[in-house]
Amino acid sequence: MNPFLISGYKSPEYFCNREEETKKLIDAISNSRNVTLVSERRLGKTALLRHVENQVKSDRVFLYVDLYPTLDLNDLVTLLSDIILRGLEPFSEKIIRKVTRFFSSLRPRFSFDPQTGAPNLELTINNASEAGKSVSLLFEYIRQSGGKVIVAFDEFQQILSYPEKNIEALLRSEIQKSPDSDFIFCGSQTHLLLLMFNEYSRPFYQSTEILSLGNIGKKDYSEFIKNQFQKNNRSIDLNIAEYIYQINNGITYYVQYMCNKLFSQIENEITKDLADWTLTEILKENEIIYYNYRELVTSLQFKLLKAVAKECFVDKPLSNSFISKYNLGSTSSVKTAIDTLVKKGLLTNSHGLRVTDWYFSLWLANQL
Repeated sequence: MNPFLISGYKSPEYFCNREEETKKLIDAISNSRNVTLVSERRLGKTALLRHVENQVKSDRVFLYVDLYPTLDLNDLVTLLSDIILRGLEPFSEKIIRKVTRFFSSLRPRFSFDPQTGAPNLELTINNASEAGKSVSLLFEYIRQSGGKVIVAFDEFQQILSYPEKNIEALLRSEIQKSPDSDFIFCGSQTHLLLLMFNEYSRPFYQSTEILSLGNIGKKDYSEFIKNQFQKNNRSIDLNIAEYIYQINNGITYYVQYMCNKLFSQIENEITKDLADWTLTEILKENEIIYYNYRELVTSLQFKLLKAVAKECFVDKPLSNSFISKYNLGSTSSVKTAIDTLVKKGLLTNSHGLRVTDWYFSLWLANQL
């Protein structure tokens, strides 16, 4: 098995460090403090949540709810009902009877996945009022389960895009009624999460402890890389492991991805030349995606992307020095371009401007 996972979670053996963050999350959970976990993309938030689940699962139920695919309140209800059904208690005829009685007003119906046989719970929702009622019933079902439950909402900012109003207030109200459950909120759009939990007029204002997730330190990650290769009879010097960390900007996903690709090679020794060759191959493989990005933006926007990539990180993107260096035109046009690219997800503007996708940034920096 390739020891460098690029999705999912297997066991602590394949998980690098995060000892401090894990300890803080478990301490918050143990002391009934809800947490908002914030970080840039690709730093391993989901893997950290799964790692915490692995540490606490002996005495707590951990419900992981990824809200990214949901588009409205109905989707949230469908997703949450399935996760509750599968996560709280082993499925049985007794559970069918219990759930049917509890959700009788929403006419529950069970179905089974034809491939996996996993049960699915469908609740009949005809209007916004029933949708709100179903959310309340789902939280009440959790409260009546009798056990300690942790609910981790990933991509929590997705609820802001729902067409229904007052979703924040609805969820906040139910969470306040659930003192025996603990909640973790995280997502990939840090600025939206911080607004939700730190803006005075919002329902979740200062209701959680904020935990910021940064890059794994170079020393720890390099040692992890070296050990994972060596445990699988591959030779690698520590300085090469550090080089791999550096050329991937210390971003968890990209470090893991490159190491995964390096491990799949037949060579027994991981060298700098092999790392450079692998990076070049990765950029070539993704070129079709990068050229497609080019077709989706204006000439000014693409020019701006290249300029940011060549700088790697731009602290003052509207400064005369940056704009004139790359001949970007008027300040107002650059501001509009930045706003558009941030909205498209191609740029990230958190304490400075950078291209969101690190490999795309490397490819752009080499364009004329």
